[in-house]
Amino acid sequence: MVRRIGAILLAFLWWSTPAVAGDWHPLRQTLDSLVSGPDAPVSGAAVIVVRDGKTVFAQAAGRAVIDAADPARERPLTLDTPVRVASISKLPVGIVIQQMAAEGRLDLDADLSPPLGFGLRNPYHPDRPITARMLLTHTSSLRDAEIYGLPPPYSLEELVRPGGAFDPGGARWAEEVPGSRFTYTNLNYGVMATLIERLTGQRFDAVVTARVLRPLGMRAVYDVRLLDEAQFRELAPVYQKQTDGTWQAKVDDYRGVRPDDRPSIFGIKALVPLPNIVPGRNGTTLSPQGGMRASARDLEQLLRFLMSGGGALLPARDFARMLAPHWTYDSATGNGDTDGGLLRQWGLGIQCTTHGGGPGDGDRWKSGPDDPRLCGHFGDAYGLLGSVMADPDGRWGFVYLLTGTPQVRVKSAVSSLTVWEQQVVDGILAAMDR
Repeated sequence: MVRRIGAILLAFLWWSTPAVAGDWHPLRQTLDSLVSGPDAPVSGAAVIVVRDGKTVFAQAAGRAVIDAADPARERPLTLDTPVRVASISKLPVGIVIQQMAAEGRLDLDADLSPPLGFGLRNPYHPDRPITARMLLTHTSSLRDAEIYGLPPPYSLEELVRPGGAFDPGGARWAEEVPGSRFTYTNLNYGVMATLIERLTGQRFDAVVTARVLRPLGMRAVYDVRLLDEAQFRELAPVYQKQTDGTWQAKVDDYRGVRPDDRPSIFGIKALVPLPNIVPGRNGTTLSPQGGMRASARDLEQLLRFLMSGGGALLPARDFARMLAPHWTYDSATGNGDTDGGLLRQWGLGIQCTTHGGGPGDGDRWKSGPDDPRLCGHFGDAYGLLGSVMADPDGRWGFVYLLTGTPQVRVKSAVSSLTVWEQQVVDGILAAMDR
């Protein structure tokens, strides 16, 4: 049985490995080792590296579908396999907000209460407006609490109401002054999605698709029901490896049956058909913070946007403002929650690394003075780990997606990345240094 599994997996590795330029053999070996054997730490891996405008490495390995009871269902992960990419979903939403600011439709420092149609206020600081800049930099003082997304007919106003039905413990708002402290908060993007809907009269995902995804050549969607038939057949569940060594599907395990409705990530049924969603009432329904289904090839296009200085989507001045530091961690004042050192600097809807702190406690990519500064976004949910990261000067960057990662995380000795991510990054940097 072990030999049979090994033969199947070898086939997966072979089918999912395209030709690459240059000498990247160690990185290919790393990806193969991550998904090979009975003790493989991940179920699938995909990596794309772009340098000087050229794709210099592109490989996928492992399985998109795992089914020990019905091996005939199993198929390889490829560079074109769509998966739910978690918080990488935030990048296109943030880009739309920058576009609207560049067009003069939105003032990043204005009170959001008027365009939202209700008073968005921290009850501890009712005279302090909440702004789009605060949402983009995760300094709004909003908190995810137990629930940060709801289906219709609930409204965003109900979700953020202090002490309301969805804030039974009073944890929705922090006591800090808005704008003063960084805490990564998914709900910031639910507010921004609702704002996009209020400003356009359309569902946020339709706006993001028309303004960002399709112009970049991405086939990504924010709701699984919007995948075309071919994409739906290729959609991969996101697995998490359990402590007993088995993989458990956490999201998108539809087994070929298209969902007419779907449970939200909080278990509440989203029964309202998409055409019946009222734009501007509640932008959290389709998970702007983490609901995008995209392939590694899709994310390569997002990477190329970051390397282009804004390209055709965003004026250079506004792109530069997006990458400029708007919040940086200060150890003397403790002005933010850094997630073990991984999150130390934020632009407008985008993270930039700062060379980290000490080994094992920072946002570094490697030890030593030549640690690169990169800007982009991580994704981490359900067992998926991923990132889209680019050199701010546009010279190079990479995408990686790791699926089926272990339930118990192991941190790298170099940084606050997991050991599995660090192996991939080590392979990329070693090849780039040649």
